[in-house]
Amino acid sequence: MVQVLEGVELAGRIAAEEWRGGRRVGLRSWLLTTKSRDVAERVSELYQGAVVRTTSGGDLHVRKLHARGIMVTVARVAHVRRRLTLENQEGLVHACDGSRVLPPMPEEGKPCGCPDDLFARRAAARSGAGPSPDTRLAFCLAAAPELGCFSFQSSAWQLYESLESVIHASRRADGPVQMELALREQRKATRSGLDVSFTYPEVHSVRRTSMVKSDLHLAA
Repeated sequence: MVQVLEGVELAGRIAAEEWRGGRRVGLRSWLLTTKSRDVAERVSELYQGAVVRTTSGGDLHVRKLHARGIMVTVARVAHVRRRLTLENQEGLVHACDGSRVLPPMPEEGKPCGCPDDLFARRAAARSGAGPSPDTRLAFCLAAAPELGCFSFQSSAWQLYESLESVIHASRRADGPVQMELALREQRKATRSGLDVSFTYPEVHSVRRTSMVKSDLHLAA
């Protein structure tokens, strides 16, 4: 599996988006991808999973998870990466936290120039003139920590905003926090009068918890 956060050995990844037509689109169900058949079957038991496909050679197992919410444990604040990024054909051209430039950009620490207003930020991102969320997590499933760590990545503004409480809670606790990773559906009418719906992830019920080292599988 692709290693999303340095120092974390991953048992698989969970997604709530997929690429369609060159852009990320929200899914109505979680999507688990793992190299382990045992992990795929165990997670499917926990969250009403259904087989989606097995890739060529059977190297990856993919399951659609029908649970709306998944309780997870984040071991430390370093396992949360919350930033805004902008890329072009040459790669990453901007990374910031909304006020300051972040590494690996050479202007690290300088004001990023992004608008303070959230509406203006979203508008700039939609037009391609400003950065979009790049949120990444590494966590254990609260119901089965023995399975190891899973990664999660999202470009949803709702998750980017709700994760601020996770970062604050983890820093205050100086240790693991537990939260619900939830899928929410929102409906809205377009200017033409057509009703559309979209799904996005966000976090809830953030609280301090306890975790022993055996609950995590960290790379040496």
